[in-house]
Amino acid sequence: MNKLLCVFIIVLGVQANAGFLAEPFVGYDQSTLKYTDIGGTSSGATSSGMDYGARLGYRFNQGLVLALEYAGGSGKSKSDTAGSTDSDYTKTAMGAIIGYDFGRFSIWGGYGFSDKLTIKTTGQTDTDYSGTNFKVGFGYKVVNHVSVNLDYIIPKYTKFTSSGTESDISTVFSKFETSGAMFSVSFPFSSGK
Repeated sequence: MNKLLCVFIIVLGVQANAGFLAEPFVGYDQSTLKYTDIGGTSSGATSSGMDYGARLGYRFNQGLVLALEYAGGSGKSKSDTAGSTDSDYTKTAMGAIIGYDFGRFSIWGGYGFSDKLTIKTTGQTDTDYSGTNFKVGFGYKVVNHVSVNLDYIIPKYTKFTSSGTESDISTVFSKFETSGAMFSVSFPFSSGK
């Protein structure tokens, strides 16, 4: 009976400051794309634009955070190829993160189970790239409920769709790599704090 009472007190103590987490964010990102087509021609692009999104999850008393994340954004993409016109892009991603809150500092890692990038070039058909992503991040809480963050994101696109036809990336490109960084301001709210 004493052991059961001890376990009950520990569980109540652990959950006392735990609670639902909601963390909307806005940010700016910059990313690079490098690719080589099957014919051996290499090129790339640099993209930059605004991001937005939110994390919804649970913050445990010990600082462990488990959350789902939605992110979207849009901006301009500039090709490295001479004579190419700039393109607009939109993107969306959904995933899950696991992190740890040290008080003012926080770190996290995540897996995006859905990542989609749409390139819109004037006079051409839109091209969609889809796949997954991995990310790591670091945050610093400047004041209560306001955090500045830096995320490093590595999308892994495996499919592309153009003119309504979906194909594997590997059928057109021998190399297709992209990565980027996002600087954001988030507004974390937890029901336990």
